Amino acid sequence: MYSSRETDSSRRQYEKHLAKSSTYLFESVGAINDILFARKRSLTHMAEKRRARGESEKGEHEVSLEEYVAELDATITELTDSSEEALRLVIDCRAELEDHQAVLEKVMLGLNAQQPRPEPRPAKTEKAPKRRAAGSDDEDGDAGEQEEDEDMDETGGAHADVPPLVGVKELLKAARKDKTDEYNGLSAHQRYAINNDYISFKKNWHDALHPEDQVPLPDPSTWFDEHGQPTKGAVAEANDDDDLVVEREIIDLKCPLSLQIMKEPYSNHQCKHTFEKAAIIEFISSNGGLAKCPVCSKVRNHTTNPSCICFPVLMRLQDLRIKDLYLDEVVLRKVKRAAEAARRGVDDTSDIEPEEDADASIIIGRSTNIKKERDRPGRRFDEIDQDDD
Repeated sequence: MYSSRETDSSRRQYEKHLAKSSTYLFESVGAINDILFARKRSLTHMAEKRRARGESEKGEHEVSLEEYVAELDATITELTDSSEEALRLVIDCRAELEDHQAVLEKVMLGLNAQQPRPEPRPAKTEKAPKRRAAGSDDEDGDAGEQEEDEDMDETGGAHADVPPLVGVKELLKAARKDKTDEYNGLSAHQRYAINNDYISFKKNWHDALHPEDQVPLPDPSTWFDEHGQPTKGAVAEANDDDDLVVEREIIDLKCPLSLQIMKEPYSNHQCKHTFEKAAIIEFISSNGGLAKCPVCSKVRNHTTNPSCICFPVLMRLQDLRIKDLYLDEVVLRKVKRAAEAARRGVDDTSDIEPEEDADASIIIGRSTNIKKERDRPGRRFDEIDQDDD
């Protein structure tokens, strides 16, 4: 038998493995799609240079690169789909682990609700049949037979009204099945699209596909089809209708509190705003460890129209705690790309200073060592070096 301490240790180890799996999948989907984008961009630049020279026919090197990119595109698409499927499996396993305590509680309730079985009566010794005296009354005989029937009820029929006992194994199996059926009854949107790990995965995937064009991530309601299958493509396709063309998203890489370019961008699970780590921690700490998002609060103070689409959301602002914050890897990638662009002089109007220690693994145009990326610790799950109080 396993002790309670051993069980808790195994549970924590399992949780740790699930967290690492989620981190590796998050990092790999960005890394492999970064490689694909870099190769596609190289092919585009090669074609642009050829056309600038007035050449119409593709050279041998361009044709070779074009074939390589097509093959790479198919491979990375397959790897991305596999990673997405694997992440959903990790989320399913985590949900099962989280339901474990509820399953055990249901088993205990089932055990406590069972009625104890009555103690069996000792078998009665057989009595010699009474000889009926001559001229005895028939009523005395009927009374004797009735007494014998009552004795039989007390022995043979005493357990008739008590339900049979159900073992722990059967109760555990039934409780697990109920929880599994309950989870499977949820839609794919409820299981995954509102899960923070899945949201981060989709953001990283989308950002790798559109590192230069700030195309907004489609609404989570479009991530799965009516059959619960993930929709192909990380962004909605724009068409000829001007009203349906996807608008470009303006990403401000400055912290709303410090008004400086963020170096450690931290987001939260309550709203979509991002801040410099030191600034938001100081803001929350100065408010007793509990504060409303400063951006949401500012917008709400200027939103007095109940018919505004943002009004219901703004009226339900959640309190922020330090433990709600996490390092936003997607925004960090954008910051580093912008810094690299400034260093190269791509964007002369950029207000971002180049960084000496820019992470080469997320710079567009350079190859990425995927194995090296997987060996890096999961920065999304780093603990914030501040008290939660």
